[in-house]
Amino acid sequence: MKGDGKVSFIQRIKNVFKSIRNSFKRFPVTIAVSTTLVIMLIVLSERISYLAQDSRANLERVNMIIALGIPLSLCIKLIYERKNNFNKIHEILGYILGFGILVIYYFFLLKDFSMVSRTRYIGVSLFLYLAFVYIPWVGRKEDFEFYIIKVSSSFFLTVIYSLVLYIGISAIFFTIDQLFDINILGKYYYYMFLIVAGIFAPSLFLAHIPQIDYDFKNYEYPKSLKILLLYIVVPLIAIYSIILYAYFAKVIITKNWPSGLVSHLVLWYSVLSVVVIFFITPILKKNKWASRFKFWFPKLIIPILIMMFVSMGIRIKAYGITENRYFALILGLWVFGIMIYLIFTKKLNNIIIPISLSIIALNAVVGPLSSYSISRWSQNKRLKSILIRNNMLKDNKIINESEDVSIDDKSEISMVLKYFENNYSLEDIKYLPQDFKTDDMVSV
Repeated sequence: MKGDGKVSFIQRIKNVFKSIRNSFKRFPVTIAVSTTLVIMLIVLSERISYLAQDSRANLERVNMIIALGIPLSLCIKLIYERKNNFNKIHEILGYILGFGILVIYYFFLLKDFSMVSRTRYIGVSLFLYLAFVYIPWVGRKEDFEFYIIKVSSSFFLTVIYSLVLYIGISAIFFTIDQLFDINILGKYYYYMFLIVAGIFAPSLFLAHIPQIDYDFKNYEYPKSLKILLLYIVVPLIAIYSIILYAYFAKVIITKNWPSGLVSHLVLWYSVLSVVVIFFITPILKKNKWASRFKFWFPKLIIPILIMMFVSMGIRIKAYGITENRYFALILGLWVFGIMIYLIFTKKLNNIIIPISLSIIALNAVVGPLSSYSISRWSQNKRLKSILIRNNMLKDNKIINESEDVSIDDKSEISMVLKYFENNYSLEDIKYLPQDFKTDDMVSV
């Protein structure tokens, strides 16, 4: 028995390395990009004390672009795996095009580390990772949930393996350091973390990504996931829903509308509920508890979402739209749309969930309807209404003839100017004179 156990353990180790070798064959560009990122992060760490601030910022931006190349290269690879009529040359051209996109992004969309650049980077990254999830299943109607379960299982398995490996190596470093007084510097623990997280983990994770033609007909729904969702998460969601109904009943009685925190609590609970319904879809016909939850929950959450929108509307009416309010509102509208879809559709096609979310994520950070465009428009409108209310606007120019501006209005004007100064530029305010600075507040 011991021998069998030993053979089994050795065989498992061999299987891990065999899987990693296969992932190198299937996703060589992605693993090369992640390896390059690890090298560049180590270089940055080694040279950071010698670099000027501008050079360090440029190197950090380069690293961010390399990191963006990881999901982009995955998407390109999966697109070409789907198309049997494309040859290797087409795939190479696709990677060249992807490289060109990253260069353009570096020079035009990642010029600094401002709020706009950071949130846009997050939005584009979210779009690409979501696209990586659904690209293999576009055009296929069944088993998408099983595919996501398998990918998610691979992710969590990779996290566990990587964590154990890193802890083991760190323990070895620490033991050698203490026993032989070698004085291993802390940076080497960091470098080992980068190697494990940036090379080993992606290689192991990608090794378990199913092939495009993978058949899930004989795939068994994980019993542990079933227990977790149906008998732990779903009851918690039900209790949370009861609490929210009780709270909003109190709101209606007292007419004291909730703060922004409550809106966020409703929002993330509803997003989690969408995820749960997604994962229990394969067992709806086999499990009555799952079927009842899917039937009733989308209907019961609609009133809660409406109350959330009313709460958001009150704050938007008072203070206008900002990026954070835009993200919360657009995510709420997405959840509302998904719930309406779940209520009225007869046959679920859950690939709509990640596709629609990825489109919303990209639209929120790029284009004329992005959070930045809408927020600038809203805050300009808010400032205009304050100026008109105080007779301070004539021919779209500010006049300082009003002497009885309230403290609240003065505060709001300062808040709007500070918002533009911190996140954009004072030049984006339509009614200010040219070359206006905050020091000119009193005179203007």
